[in-house]
Amino acid sequence: MSKRPQSSWPVLTRYDADHLDRIALPLGGIGTGTVSLGGRGDLRDWEIANRPAKGFTPPKCFFALWAKPAGPAGKAVARCLEGPIPPGLYEGAFGCAVPNHGLPRFRECSFAAAYPLGQVMLHDADVPLDVRIEAFNPLIPADADASGIPVAVMRFVLKNRTGKPVAASVCGNLLNFIGADGSNTRPGFAGTPNIMGLLKANRNELARAPGVQGVRMFTESLPATDERFGTLAIATTARAGVSARTAW
Repeated sequence: MSKRPQSSWPVLTRYDADHLDRIALPLGGIGTGTVSLGGRGDLRDWEIANRPAKGFTPPKCFFALWAKPAGPAGKAVARCLEGPIPPGLYEGAFGCAVPNHGLPRFRECSFAAAYPLGQVMLHDADVPLDVRIEAFNPLIPADADASGIPVAVMRFVLKNRTGKPVAASVCGNLLNFIGADGSNTRPGFAGTPNIMGLLKANRNELARAPGVQGVRMFTESLPATDERFGTLAIATTARAGVSARTAW
């Protein structure tokens, strides 16, 4: 696998598989909070509830790939769109504390950065596609309005390594964690009963707007004056081949 991303994006620094553990590239509009893209492609440090929240990573927030080569011999495979978890993180009395640690992942990973641009390159000999995650936020010098859009943009570039067509889908999953801000949960998001009760009042709905569609998330338990109040959304600009669900 080439360590150099095949992309026109500028790259200031490249990191190989041995230097990914501490990478966290913040994505989000200026003054709007951020979610960080980890070195292996994971999303971490969800700081979008008006307070610092380093280490806060809600469960069930990930992207995944499904791929199947054409023909009767083609075998479908599925992978979380992340690189391998460092072996040291599997230690502990209760096993691995990394969110979604039980999902199958790509075997090889590297990272390229030039803030606000980040790229994660994923490869696995058992997957017919190589994947490049391209992530950024709308940082536009001297344009405060555009630079303050509360969004993290992720684009998934799939490269077919085989000589035959491959059917593929990319799936994104986001927990509606409005009401949890990182200060009222324990590591690994093993929330206290009152917090889990709060999340039960959260709601999801399919939503469409010009050029975009997805799932809008909101809460019925918090007043608009609460610092944790707000909405979340996971959306795509794709116009065809899109499906969505509002529940796991």
